[in-house]
Amino acid sequence: MLQFRAVLENVPHDESLIFDSSFLSKLEQLYLLSKKLFRGQHHAERRSKRTGSSLEFADYRDYTLGDDLRSVDWNIYGRLDRLFIKLFEEEQDLPVYFLIDTSASMRWNPPASSPQRSTKYDQARRITASLAYIALANLDRVNIHYFDSQLGDHMGLSRGKGQFHKVLEFLNRASPGKNGETRLLTSFRTFAQRVKQRGLVFVLSDLFDTEGCEEALALLRYNQFETSVIHVLDPAELQPELSGDLRLVEPETGQPLEITSDPSLLKRYRREVQNFLQGTENFCLQRQIGYAQATTEVSFEDLVLRVLRDGRLVR
Repeated sequence: MLQFRAVLENVPHDESLIFDSSFLSKLEQLYLLSKKLFRGQHHAERRSKRTGSSLEFADYRDYTLGDDLRSVDWNIYGRLDRLFIKLFEEEQDLPVYFLIDTSASMRWNPPASSPQRSTKYDQARRITASLAYIALANLDRVNIHYFDSQLGDHMGLSRGKGQFHKVLEFLNRASPGKNGETRLLTSFRTFAQRVKQRGLVFVLSDLFDTEGCEEALALLRYNQFETSVIHVLDPAELQPELSGDLRLVEPETGQPLEITSDPSLLKRYRREVQNFLQGTENFCLQRQIGYAQATTEVSFEDLVLRVLRDGRLVR
């Protein structure tokens, strides 16, 4: 707890509702639960492999002048009178990347809601902090990127539990994007071009992109990132209750829309939303992309435990 108090001192006061002492205490509980869930599995499953010098045999190749003679398989030389070099698989830690949507729709709050009510952006930051803490505690390397219409700032790769203060500082100083719109494909293409070492990617977004999300998510998989989507939504988006003559304003474009909301229109809206959610989940399932929905009313620790149990953080 002393360590958590030291971390909390670095957190700006205006974000105390996001990362308070209660939040930090829950993180340690989540980490301990993650150790119980995956004791003995973490290091066996969370590795990428390339040809190197570990103890796990991979293949042979012909000897060439200058090769280390200690790698020669002398048993094969004795049988075939030819020199072969033994190749082994080298284990590497997989970095964990977080892509957080900072577009205007992520900061939207329903009309007449409490100022202290969590936005989707708040929920995304809590979930990111939770998963980042667990990853850092397991000595994984972590980086966080922001995006909206394009890829924005990133924290830089960090490793070790002692770097968690850096995570909180970075999550607190995020500023709204200049454009405010969501452009998944543009942002993810830039990310794939900039990041040379492949690893795990968590996308935290409402996925409200007029161009859709499928091509962008497929791009991450094509570039050999192990991808998981945490679909952050607000209950008011899923089950709106407004009725009558309304003037709506799209938060990302500012476009107004005048409608008359009645039971028939609400039914059609809910059907479209369900089709969107189901279609996104099916797309992810078909392409081996992890998928979890996270509404702002669900506690972040319950969602994180569900993600952990699905194995997306520890493969």
